[in-house]
Amino acid sequence: MSGTRPGTYFSLLGPVQAHRDDSPLPLGPPQQRALLAMLLCRRNAVVGLDELIDGLWGGEPPRSAVGTVRSYAYRLRRVLGGGIFTHGRGYALQVGPGELDLTRFDELTTRARAHVSAGDPEAARDLLARALEMWRGPALAGLPGPQARIQRERLAELRLSVLMERVELDLRLGGHGGLVAELTGLCLEHPLNDRLRTLRDAALERGGREREARTTPPGAEAPAAPTPTAPPHLPVPAQLPYVPGDFTGRAEAVRDLLDALAPTAPEAVVVCAVGGIGGIGKTTLAVHAAGRLRKHFPDGQLYANLGGVREDPADPAAVLAGFLRALGVTDPALPEEPRERAALYRTRLAGKRILLVLDDARDAAQIEPLLPGSPTCAVLVTSRSTLPGLPAARRLRLDVLPAAEALALLGRIVGEERIAAEPAEAAALVERCGGLPLAVRIAGSRLGTRPAWKLADFLRLLDGRRPAFGPGFGPALPGRDGPEGSVEACFRLSYDLLDAGQARLFRLMAVPRTPTLDLASAAALAGLDPAEAERHLERLTALGLLESPAPLTYRFHDLLGEFAAARSEERDSPGDRTAALLRLADHMLACAREAYAAERPGHPLVGLLTPTTARGAPFEAGPPHIEAVLAVAVQTLEARPSAVGLIADTLLALDPALDSSFLWAALLVPARRVLRTAEEQADLRAAGRTGFLLGSALTRLGRFDEAEAALHDAERAAAAAADEVVRTEILICRAVARQGRADWTAADALYREAIAVGTVCGNAWGATNARSNSVSTLLRLHRYEEAAEACRLSLTAAREGGDRYGEAHALYSLGIVARQGGRAAEAIARHRESAELGVRGGYPALEVMNLISETAAHLAAGHPRDATECGERALAATERLGWRAAQARTLRLLGTALAESGDHARARTRLTQALAHLEALALPEAAEASAVLASLAPPGH
Repeated sequence: MSGTRPGTYFSLLGPVQAHRDDSPLPLGPPQQRALLAMLLCRRNAVVGLDELIDGLWGGEPPRSAVGTVRSYAYRLRRVLGGGIFTHGRGYALQVGPGELDLTRFDELTTRARAHVSAGDPEAARDLLARALEMWRGPALAGLPGPQARIQRERLAELRLSVLMERVELDLRLGGHGGLVAELTGLCLEHPLNDRLRTLRDAALERGGREREARTTPPGAEAPAAPTPTAPPHLPVPAQLPYVPGDFTGRAEAVRDLLDALAPTAPEAVVVCAVGGIGGIGKTTLAVHAAGRLRKHFPDGQLYANLGGVREDPADPAAVLAGFLRALGVTDPALPEEPRERAALYRTRLAGKRILLVLDDARDAAQIEPLLPGSPTCAVLVTSRSTLPGLPAARRLRLDVLPAAEALALLGRIVGEERIAAEPAEAAALVERCGGLPLAVRIAGSRLGTRPAWKLADFLRLLDGRRPAFGPGFGPALPGRDGPEGSVEACFRLSYDLLDAGQARLFRLMAVPRTPTLDLASAAALAGLDPAEAERHLERLTALGLLESPAPLTYRFHDLLGEFAAARSEERDSPGDRTAALLRLADHMLACAREAYAAERPGHPLVGLLTPTTARGAPFEAGPPHIEAVLAVAVQTLEARPSAVGLIADTLLALDPALDSSFLWAALLVPARRVLRTAEEQADLRAAGRTGFLLGSALTRLGRFDEAEAALHDAERAAAAAADEVVRTEILICRAVARQGRADWTAADALYREAIAVGTVCGNAWGATNARSNSVSTLLRLHRYEEAAEACRLSLTAAREGGDRYGEAHALYSLGIVARQGGRAAEAIARHRESAELGVRGGYPALEVMNLISETAAHLAAGHPRDATECGERALAATERLGWRAAQARTLRLLGTALAESGDHARARTRLTQALAHLEALALPEAAEASAVLASLAPPGH
């Protein structure tokens, strides 16, 4: 086992860092670094996946936790060049000697204690001092999660213990003179630590200051200084700007700010930061909240617009000068040197109850000189930037207004009677504004000056503009200077701060029609190294031009997306945009191939997909990702029809993901579009592959006649293209469709052909899958021994190949065989084992299949109440998936179970529902449902 690349050094004693040959490594966002910290704290040992999830999120992890942890581990492995190893469901980080500052710290303290034992306190003291010098601030600074908090507290205690050891040695060596100030500060920091008090008293006594020892307990508050008051002739500063009288909503955000900023004897200056994209209403909220706090800050409110998104942001020294003038300092008395000016400013604020509002800050460096030193003051900051270095007690990131609040704001501007007259149009208008307060105000202002306009006419005007709120649209708003009164100009202030690379990525992010992009996809889109792409994306997020709803995931606000798309139309050629889409499609195929290989180990199709430039990583088979791939596939074909081979393979590689997510309905339109293009391009291979996937979707959705037609054409195209591996899969799907029509003889022949073709072409996975799927058909044909043998062969092959899905499916088939053989208990056990594997592996369709068959087993055993309970669970699972055919069959079984339990009223309801579904899908079980329904006593009897 090899570790990280030579020259790698990790740091935990401060912010988590890693360096290679003195160059810092990009470790990603805080939560990813928290994962690294957990592995470093347990270096060279396996940390289980569940433990990592608990350490990052605590008791309520998100549903995506497993995928997020795996994604973090994958990215860290790439950055570190190895060293992180997978062990079962856990990870271990191999750290060699001298590669972690904490181990070096422990080595130095161990050596120091050995010198103490050997009677050499001076050498021991020097070693402890060297160990303490390694600390660069609080350990694991800035990392989220309960495990980071626990380790931070543990390491803080460790540092304090070693520090006290060093102080004791200083005292032994006669260094008491320089210890009093240090120990006094430590006692204030740790007022309940008796050992520190004892050491401080010892330092005072040895310095001849016995009377001070124990007379003023360290940590006790000094008498409060008299509160300075302003000279009688100086008015209390009241610099808050105008707030529109139509301020609407944001009740929770206002409450948070009032609770955080209202003084309650704070020990430090309270700083609150309000962030969000341009036009989201940060300034309006901040000034509104500050106005509500006037009574709590009787000595005044100071306000400054720091111009953070302008080319020439405010100089903190100039802002200090303005504040000092408001506090009574005349120009001749203003210090020239910025540090002296800041010191005077803090002196003037000492003891005063003043609220500062610092609007539109660029970064923490611009804010720091303006922060007061007195805890009687409070600070409210707004910024498009996330201000990561600001020590804020409360951070609010404003989102768009909810529809109801946006509608209320529009009504207050244009008049409630106009909203009441056209409610649907008003709702559509605020939706078109994307909930952005600035856009709502601009739309309302324009309508307000045109009382004869209908909202419907105004909507048509908006829909004819791209972007909707472009240059020249609407009046500038009251209280806004110049260009900030329009949405586009507001966004452009941030855009103009970007360098060329950041601006290009911002524009290209608007090209694909997807709601979100992850880091790897964004990097592929722009043809960038992931580390460079991450720097650009984090800069865009910090400026409020992108949102990051999850780690390393990015999206636009709707209007910002339109703004970015307009910039791309201006600056990027059609060829540039098409090339970006092709790079993204190439990346998506690479990721889908990796996911396919992981889900279907040993399947030869992996090596038969279109070669890609990108190196992919398996993705989570969730709806957002699959829908994004489908959208990009169609869009890429629109731009480059000749890329149909690449796109057909991308869809084909989604097969396992579609199976686990059951998003087959979402595939139909894109698949038909790709199939049409393949036929236009005379690409038989692409036509066969896309036709197979379309037929699979139709089969899963119970549309068997359409499926058979699509699969027949697909098989013919695959045969003409000599694509025998895919033809194996097509034959299996055709057999499943015939099963759905209860055509058992045709299904049997197709399964046999699939096994033969798969065996000849080397598609052993397909042959095993055909054998497992054929069990139901063999049982219907009363070939029980063949069915049992097919199960055993499938199970053995799946387990030998590490195929989790194949193993679960073979167990499901064994359950069916046991039920048909009259062994209900065995059948139930098999189905539960299979369902558990399905849940663990992320195969919800298998869970449904097993619940349905377990319901049938309970019925076969003569336990209708157990069948009813299991059937209700099966019905809920089918509804979650939207699997209509499975839902229809479940309703039939559930109705039958209720009838056998004697609950005829509920049985009639369920069977009536089942009959409607079964007849709509033309499924053969309709006759069985009808027969049970007819056997029930009429209502009222």
